[in-house]
Amino acid sequence: MTYLDAHRWEQLILHYYPQLEKFYFTYYDRMNNDNQYQIYSGQTTESKKYWVCNEKACGVYVHTNINGEFICIKGDHNHSSNPDEVTVKLLRDKMKERILAETTSITKICDEEIVKANISKGATALIPTVVEFRSNMSKARRKKTPIFSIKRGQDRILIFASDQQLKLLYESSTIFMDGTFDIAPAPFKQVYLIHAENFGQGLPVAFCLLPNKRGRTYLELFERLKEQAILLKTKFDPKRIITDFEPGLLPVIQQEFPFAIHYGCMFHFNQAVPQKITDLGLASDYLHNEAIRNQCRQIMALSLMPIEQVHGVVPISMWNFFDVIHRTNNISEAHNLRFSSRLSKKHPNIWCFIQLIQSENVRFEHILIQLEAGTSPPKQSKKNISFQKRFETVKERFVQQQINANELLSSLSLLIGKKKQ
Repeated sequence: MTYLDAHRWEQLILHYYPQLEKFYFTYYDRMNNDNQYQIYSGQTTESKKYWVCNEKACGVYVHTNINGEFICIKGDHNHSSNPDEVTVKLLRDKMKERILAETTSITKICDEEIVKANISKGATALIPTVVEFRSNMSKARRKKTPIFSIKRGQDRILIFASDQQLKLLYESSTIFMDGTFDIAPAPFKQVYLIHAENFGQGLPVAFCLLPNKRGRTYLELFERLKEQAILLKTKFDPKRIITDFEPGLLPVIQQEFPFAIHYGCMFHFNQAVPQKITDLGLASDYLHNEAIRNQCRQIMALSLMPIEQVHGVVPISMWNFFDVIHRTNNISEAHNLRFSSRLSKKHPNIWCFIQLIQSENVRFEHILIQLEAGTSPPKQSKKNISFQKRFETVKERFVQQQINANELLSSLSLLIGKKKQ
C-alpha cells in the first residue's frame, strides 16, 4: 500500500507479516535528505494506530487511523539512515514469515528469497549466513510446534479424512489402497492411503498412520472405517479392491470384505517374477537362453489369460487381469510419489504431515468440483493406449477362435516382453 503526503512523505510502503504479527512502514523522509526509515506498529486504539521508529533509541513516532492513513508525525530521527539495513531487515522478516508458515526447509526458503530479492552488494554483506540464520529459525519453528507424545499407545492408529472424503469412500464401488514408509512421522511406520474412483479418476479419501504392517493393524483400520460409516448412516462395502500382494493384508480383506473382488497389481506381479528368477539363480540363463526367457515371460503373461484357462493355488482373481479395467494400482502409487515429493525430508514431524494433509484436502475438493462440473479425467499415456489396443486385438482373435489358448499365451508373452517406448 502506498500513501502520499505533500508535507513530509514521498512514499510510505506498508509491509505486513501475519505470522510475526508485525506491520512495517518504509518511507522516504523529504525533510531529512530523503533518507529511508522504517517504523513498526505499536499500540492501537479504537480510532488510531501508533507507529515507532525501528531504532529503539529514536523518539520518532507516527499516528495513522485504523485504515493506515497518515495523520501526523512527531519528532526527528536522531540516527542516520541505512537503506541496506532496511532491505536486510525486510528480507529477514520475509524469510521468517515463510519459515513459520511453511514446512519447506529453511535453507531452501533462504535461497529462494535471496534470489527473488535481487539485493545490492551492501545489503548482501549484511545478510547472515544460512547456517547462522537456520540455527535461530529452527528454534523459532520448534516453539510453534506442539509436543506430540510417543510414549503411550505405540500401536495406535490415526485416520485423517473429511466428511466429504468419507462420503466418497463409502459411495465408491472401487477403491485403491497402498502404503508408503519414508514420509511416516514418528512413532508411526507407515502412511496408508486409500483412494476412491470418481468419474474415472482416483481421489485420496483417507490418510492413515499405521504402526506396522501386521494383519491385526489392517483389521483395526477397516473396523474403524466401518464404525464411522455407521455413524454417517451408510456402510463401507466396496465391490472391487485393488492393492499390492502384501501377505498381512490379503486374509484381512477376505475376512472384512467377503463379497468384494480383490485384485492385485499387475505391475507388482510382473516385478515379482523377474525378482524370483534372480532369487533362483536363473538370471544368467534368462539373459542367454531364449527358451527359458520365453517360459518366464509366459508366466507373466498368465495374468492376461482367460481365467478358465488357468488353474492354481492362489485365488486367480487376485492376479488375473483378462477382463479387468484397473490392472495396476498406479492411482495409489502415483499419489504416494507425489505425496512424498511434497515433503523436503523423510519422516517429518506429525505437524508437518498434518499441514500437508490439509493442503491435500483442498486439492481433493478442487478436483472433485471440477469432475462434477464435467472435467475429463487425465488421459492415458501413449504407451498404455498402445498396450491396450494390442491386448484387445489378441483377445478378440482368441474369442473368435482364430487362435487357441497356447497361441494366445505366446502372443501375450510377446506383448508383456515388449520394450517400453
